[in-house]
Amino acid sequence: MAIMEGARKLLREGKIPSVADAAEVARVSRATAYRYFPTQSALIQEAVQTGLPTTWEPDERHADLTAFADRVERAIAEMLTLTHDNEAVLRGVLLVSLQQWATIQAGDKLEEESIRRGTGRIPAIQAALAPYRGTLSPAALRRLTIGLSLIVGAESLVVLRDIWGLEETEAKEVARWIARTLTQATVNAIE
Repeated sequence: MAIMEGARKLLREGKIPSVADAAEVARVSRATAYRYFPTQSALIQEAVQTGLPTTWEPDERHADLTAFADRVERAIAEMLTLTHDNEAVLRGVLLVSLQQWATIQAGDKLEEESIRRGTGRIPAIQAALAPYRGTLSPAALRRLTIGLSLIVGAESLVVLRDIWGLEETEAKEVARWIARTLTQATVNAIE
């Protein structure tokens, strides 16, 4: 859809598109754009959901605990590549969600639906961990999923790249190390 591509184009350029902005880039009327996307939040949410994979296709060959850390590290590395490849879009969504949070904290009414975040990373991490559902307790899997979700996404870019000034390669190495460490700690807890 042209409106969606217009929104993605603006996000890749580091701009947070309004529905009117996306309509202008797509060369469609504002009325048409608002018919499909009544709010900026709806537009941006759809741009992310249709523009990024929402799952990770795991390699089922390595489902034993000795390969667990390798599998998780590989999954996180692939997710980080997607994060870096779509950095501008993800940072745009983060910005809008922070603006919405600030509006709510100020006691103001949010005029549109809240951006839902984590709709890609959580299912992808769960897919990577799926072969271990019978081996690890639900509580251990949940905790590991939560821990791993901290190292992929726009938030990890803010910490690793903006705060620490790491280049992409070193940022990925640190995140992979964290993934391996968390995974190994989870395995060690059951042995």
